Amino acid sequence: MKVKILNIIDDKTFKGLATYYKKHYKYEKYITSYKTYLVHYEGNKVNVGDEVIISETRPISKKKRWILN
Repeated sequence: MKVKILNIIDDKTFKGLATYYKKHYKYEKYITSYKTYLVHYEGNKVNVGDEVIISETRPISKKKRWILN
């Protein structure tokens, strides 16, 4: 899944934003939907605004269930 980096929270966590289009059930127009993910990564190799690919993994903390590929 491709996400855009919104915020670097600490040394091993950043917040990513995924955007996708879905069709409205009644008006049949396409609308943009957003979802944020907390992503675990090792090292300082990401910057705010980068687009990265993440994948699902075992639970690392209460809200972190994604890692950087």
